[in-house]
Amino acid sequence: MKLNIIYDARRVEKYEPLIKELEGQGITDFEIWPCLMFPEVVFSINSSHKMIVKMAKEQGLPEVCIGEDDLMFTAPGAWEYFLSQKPPINEYDLYLASTYIIEEPLRSICGFHLYTVSSRFYDTFLETDNNQHIDTLFNDIKGDYKFCYPFPALQRPGFSANNNMVVNYNSMVEDKHLYK
Repeated sequence: MKLNIIYDARRVEKYEPLIKELEGQGITDFEIWPCLMFPEVVFSINSSHKMIVKMAKEQGLPEVCIGEDDLMFTAPGAWEYFLSQKPPINEYDLYLASTYIIEEPLRSICGFHLYTVSSRFYDTFLETDNNQHIDTLFNDIKGDYKFCYPFPALQRPGFSANNNMVVNYNSMVEDKHLYK
């Protein structure tokens, strides 16, 4: 499966770690997309994700996999594990590599650093409000959301355009929840 990665060229410090992650996982089928920039950060982030979903819809792809430039895998083989656990195309709307809201069962979305969208959900995805945080807005939208567990990918600690500061959400995830 091709991995489509949103990259903010203003944050050049993210490029080398991203490429190392891809190489370390043996990911060769990927495309780096420049993020879209608008005055409102949330609008820019949502538009960047939607640009890839729109491409997938226009090309008639059955699903599309999207990552962000601060994506990091939890262990060697985590990408293959993520792919191997993906439900059949007709059994999910969003398939996510993790969430930062840990509850039993997993149901709340928080983080879009690695996920797949099924074609049956493209229109719903594209119709969402660009002024709400994409990392959590789907919690208010009905859908069949599946999580890969244990989690194969997290968000690399560092500068967050969304929060306009350095963040590290990984302390919220216990080691037992990570793919190893």
